[in-house]
Amino acid sequence: MKIPMVLSQFPVAMLAAVLLLGACSPGTEQAAPGAASETEVPGKASLSVELAAVEEKTIPLTLSVNGSVAAWQEAVIGSQLNGVRIDSLRAEVGDVVKKGQTLALFDQQTVNADLAQAKAGVAEAQALFEQAKLNADMIRNITDAGAVSAQERNQVIAAEKSAQARLLSARALQTQQEIRLRNTAVIALDDGVISARTATLGSVPAPGQELFRLVRQQRLEWQAEVTDAELARISEGMAATVFSGGEAIQGKVRTLSPVINAQSRTGMVYVDVPGAYAKGLKPGMYLRGEFDLGQQTATVIPQTAVIERDGFTYAFTVDEASSKVQRIKLRVNKAQGEFIEVLEGVKPGDKVVKSGVAFLAHGDLVKVIQ
Repeated sequence: MKIPMVLSQFPVAMLAAVLLLGACSPGTEQAAPGAASETEVPGKASLSVELAAVEEKTIPLTLSVNGSVAAWQEAVIGSQLNGVRIDSLRAEVGDVVKKGQTLALFDQQTVNADLAQAKAGVAEAQALFEQAKLNADMIRNITDAGAVSAQERNQVIAAEKSAQARLLSARALQTQQEIRLRNTAVIALDDGVISARTATLGSVPAPGQELFRLVRQQRLEWQAEVTDAELARISEGMAATVFSGGEAIQGKVRTLSPVINAQSRTGMVYVDVPGAYAKGLKPGMYLRGEFDLGQQTATVIPQTAVIERDGFTYAFTVDEASSKVQRIKLRVNKAQGEFIEVLEGVKPGDKVVKSGVAFLAHGDLVKVIQ
């Protein structure tokens, strides 16, 4: 056998020492034929397990659905003037306002001038009416039948009525101008929070154009969409819980939708959530919630006894004769605290492996501990 050129440069004694050390290293030690590893000792349990009894418990019955947060009612505050510009804005989006609070002001100069003109018209109409009334009274006091003709008498009385009508018209015009003056101040129609503002300083909005939108009384509600079968299980006044950012917010069912959508076969449930703004809820949020349907008796096992594999739910039982675990397929409903409700697979009185099921396989030998 040829020795590589590199090794041939070493002395013979040193080469022998290197070969001897390699033969004695732990990584090159060969197991004796027929020797068994400690982990392969027949009949030795691979894991110690503790068993838990399958129980019947009274658990809360809830219905979990998703829904949107919306305003209980919104008030649209619009312009009631024509041809008048906005002179100042006194409210912004998000401001909490009181009923009657001024949100914006229109220019009052034009309206004041129109009001002054209307008042002058009233004064003129009042003077004409007083003169016509005086003439009519004089005609009525004449007792001599031949002093005034019937035609003259009728003309004077008609002039009185005409003057009275002009006075009423002038007063109505004055009232109209006074209302326009009051409408130069845009006020909040109710307590609430400003959710939108379209008013712009200096603009001349048309009558009826929206200027502000107000969430009345800062009151929000959670609107949940449920199936027709679920809707039949919910009633007005039922307690509900809305979950937002890990916080559970209590509410109460205000009303139910009187109709079912013909396409989706769903209906709406309106849940009143007191103090929603203070608790961080905003209109437009999409949140999960639960309805409290009461209580029921259910078969439960610890959640630690359940494992998900290949899209199915399993638990393990122990055969007392062989001390081997058997995998059982379950049909479960939902978790209730530290327990999970089991619909099929086990019955009350059975025992399942309480924990460590992720390390087990069907047929494993285990040791049961108390």
